[in-house]
Amino acid sequence: MNNNMNQFCRINWPKGLKSFKSKTIRLSQDVVNFLKEDGIFLNDAWKKPPLKDNGTKRFLELEQIINEILDDFESVFIKLNWRAPLDCQNTFQDMCFYDLYDIMMALKYSGVIMEMIEDYDELVINQNHPDKCQLVTQPSQGYLLELRKYYKLRPNAEFRCFVKNKKLIAISQKNLYLITDDESVKEKIQNYFNKIVDLIDIDKYVLDVYIDIPPKENIILVDLNPWQEHTRPKLFTYEELEIIQECQLRLVKNKDMIVQEDYSGYRESIDIETLIQQQQQEKQQLQK
Repeated sequence: MNNNMNQFCRINWPKGLKSFKSKTIRLSQDVVNFLKEDGIFLNDAWKKPPLKDNGTKRFLELEQIINEILDDFESVFIKLNWRAPLDCQNTFQDMCFYDLYDIMMALKYSGVIMEMIEDYDELVINQNHPDKCQLVTQPSQGYLLELRKYYKLRPNAEFRCFVKNKKLIAISQKNLYLITDDESVKEKIQNYFNKIVDLIDIDKYVLDVYIDIPPKENIILVDLNPWQEHTRPKLFTYEELEIIQECQLRLVKNKDMIVQEDYSGYRESIDIETLIQQQQQEKQQLQK
């Protein structure tokens, strides 16, 4: 595990990198403990406005901060440190979150997030979490929850870019269920990369970028990712990426190249609401 993984948290990005609006919350010790606990025990107490609390553990300062951000952004995409709960995207369409309940549900349910927590615990032995959740505006350590203003992006305009030793070596179409043949994106992305390369002092990393609608076609940085297996290499393999010398562009050009990406390996595919109902019934039986 790279000891510099925290540099991929949005709040810790190099100065000068511009992306979509976002806000970051440093999670308290109580919330960290809650995320690490087995089982899911959320109910209507988390919803907005809160309904009757049936005993669900709640964190009022976190609720207040998230609800204020949602009032500002309306809907958000979420990440915990350097990973997003993408294994929940079948339940939460387009990974777009409108309320606190769904955000907590995704964080608590996601196998990707649990894996990130395990990696963080391996990386940081002596952890120091605040007593209360905090909205942070400066580089920070700890469990950092990013709420990014949600934008509906054209899926065929998103690309994953691989950088090694300050050189752009590969570009892959990000969403592999669409056919596209626009070879001109290579030059556009290379020109954008040339403008930001000196801002990022990392040997190997992965960029996600978005090409805005014509005629401007501005390129927007979506994410700065670690060069790790969990950052999926899309139409490449990491073995290939280690030996590629000149920048290559790979696109899904025909239906035979279409790939349906699968996150089912993280947890058994099951409707979250059904899972919660089952666990609440089990809890009630134990209480009896």
